[in-house]
Amino acid sequence: MLYQPTVRDMTKKPTTGAKTKRGQQRPRLSVSLSEGEARELLALKERHSVSMAWIGRQAIVEFIEKYTNEAVQLPLRLTRPQGAKR
Repeated sequence: MLYQPTVRDMTKKPTTGAKTKRGQQRPRLSVSLSEGEARELLALKERHSVSMAWIGRQAIVEFIEKYTNEAVQLPLRLTRPQGAKR
């Protein structure tokens, strides 16, 4: 299964929701997960006593750090290796 995140067009008016201390809107991201991915993330959340939002932000930070270097090419498909559990 191909992992396909959906991202709100950041040029449009932001929706209501989380705000910074200065009252500014924060960009939002919505991601669709398979049932197996959701189960695994929930297990990590419980095991490490963190929120799903924290897990998502951590994944984004690590992704940005890994692929900011122009010499590293983004993967064309974000799929699990064959034989990996879902």
